[in-house]
Amino acid sequence: MKTTDKITTRINDQLIVIEGDKAFMPLGNFLRNEELLTGTKIVCAEGDCGACTVLIAKDVGADGKLSFKAVNSCILPLYLIDGAQVVTVEGIGKQVGMNIELHEVQEKMIDCNGAQCGYCTPGFICAMAGMAEKFKSENKTITEKNAKNYLTGNLCRCTGYGPIVDAMTSVNLDKTQLLKDRYHSADWISEMKNIKSTSVEMKFSDKSIFLPAKLSEALSAKAADGDIRLVAGSTDIGVVVNKGKLSTPKTMALYHIDELRKISHDDKFITVGATVTLTEFEDYIEAYFPEMAKMLHIFASPQIKNQATLIGNVVNASPIADTIPFLMVSDAVVELQNSKGSRDIVLKDFYVGYKKLNMDTSEIVTRIKIPVIAPNEVTRLYKVSMRKDLDISAVTFAARVVIDGKKMTSVRLALGGVAATVARLNDIETKLTGQDFSVKAFEEAAETLDQYIKPLSDLRASSAYRMLVSKNYFKKFAKEISLEIGGGK
Repeated sequence: MKTTDKITTRINDQLIVIEGDKAFMPLGNFLRNEELLTGTKIVCAEGDCGACTVLIAKDVGADGKLSFKAVNSCILPLYLIDGAQVVTVEGIGKQVGMNIELHEVQEKMIDCNGAQCGYCTPGFICAMAGMAEKFKSENKTITEKNAKNYLTGNLCRCTGYGPIVDAMTSVNLDKTQLLKDRYHSADWISEMKNIKSTSVEMKFSDKSIFLPAKLSEALSAKAADGDIRLVAGSTDIGVVVNKGKLSTPKTMALYHIDELRKISHDDKFITVGATVTLTEFEDYIEAYFPEMAKMLHIFASPQIKNQATLIGNVVNASPIADTIPFLMVSDAVVELQNSKGSRDIVLKDFYVGYKKLNMDTSEIVTRIKIPVIAPNEVTRLYKVSMRKDLDISAVTFAARVVIDGKKMTSVRLALGGVAATVARLNDIETKLTGQDFSVKAFEEAAETLDQYIKPLSDLRASSAYRMLVSKNYFKKFAKEISLEIGGGK
């Protein structure tokens, strides 16, 4: 295999080569301390406030040009930007002689008085520029709702969001020069492909980084050392590492492996590769699983979803993960591979305890296959949290029920936040299957929940609250579907 021991990237107009264990450094720290690009701010170091937002292009779009997306640089280690191009706030405006020609979003922030202290402003500018890239490329108009959605990952401490939203909705996309046009270089895109086709292997006395270009190389590495930690988007693990609670001395990332970047469907399954981001998943499933797309819409900020992966959320195995309940009631199939072969396992059998998975240390989760919606099937997903958007769930609920006439021929139910893993309610499913759909049937089922779940109390919710919410979600589901299909009482 072709290998190198360096990370190669572009930051604005400069080609950057990163050597040694500096590759573990968060991008935001590197920008500020090594490249002296201090427009990027580090505040929370958790990917929450957006002050560290930059734009990154790891791939090219259908037009053959770079596809820039906003990400949080504070939790993004440098080894995850090999073969990518980064644009910081310093690169948003265009250098013209000794002057800077401001980007349209920068002009509008000035016109609308959207900036005060300037600490969070660079992050807003990058997020806004990312939005302009997408909306102009797709020939869409920016509405107030769009602007608010795209700025959910940026925290303003003094101006207030009104002027900032006004600035974004005032952007004239016809006057906006896209970064993908300004930074377009056929030579660099060719070099990007070459970089991604070369595996990166960096070894130090007590650390290592491996970025395989082929799946076979990844499987061989995992077979040789089961302690290697796979890192996908680093949106969860990056926070823990930043806070000094975890180290990742032996690290492998799979984003150079083309076959794992794909999402596809046939008449049975939608198949999602290991490195498909949540943004890519959300966009793809809008027409197939609108209820899941709606849940993802409030799941996290654009910066997080542009980097996080679906399978990363699955393997993280949190009992309050927002994607797992839907996948659980879908009877999603996890594909596992090692150097000896592959096997499939239904998701409900994948979790064997808190953060414990039914997989060998030599195995890698390569794909997840989600059965398509059946005829006459209804789906609902609910969550309760301290706030509606971008918050960790206290309780989650998922249901996929097939109703033939009045009879429920298939019932699948799951609750998150009430046990060590997301819980499939097999006994209740069995009792409801074959019954006529009715609100009463679900109300009666709700009253038996205490036989099957024993929620704990913690900082987010008490045991009693979780039980009450779980029962209410049964009733809410039944009443919503009853109104939808004209079912019984």
